[in-house]
Amino acid sequence: MKVCNRHERFVAATPERVTALVKDFERIWPVQIAPVPRLQGHRLYKTGMMLWEEVDRPGAARVFRVISPEGFQLEHWFEVEPVGDGSLLRHTVEGEAVGEYEAIWREQAEPMHDLFLEALLDNITVAVARG
Repeated sequence: MKVCNRHERFVAATPERVTALVKDFERIWPVQIAPVPRLQGHRLYKTGMMLWEEVDRPGAARVFRVISPEGFQLEHWFEVEPVGDGSLLRHTVEGEAVGEYEAIWREQAEPMHDLFLEALLDNITVAVARG
């Protein structure tokens, strides 16, 4: 099953400021929903049942490839674009959910991801407002 999930938010801050916040999971992570991903080695992060590898992609503020479980063949990334007097922050998940992970994505992961991403974007908005 193809997966494509996108969340966007206008943030009243420069792209540089928004990018710095995206790189600071300790500050923006909605811990009321899930613990902050923990570094497991060079550019590897453990979060819940998933292991992410941080990779580089031109034009993206931060990019992760899901390494495990194998049924989630996904990448997710943050992009920040200048818009007017602020920035457009976009988070995208693309790839495939395979086998039993099709139902897991549809019934569990995607609804939790949507809730989580909106809370993370709220946290970024609050961090910007606080300076």
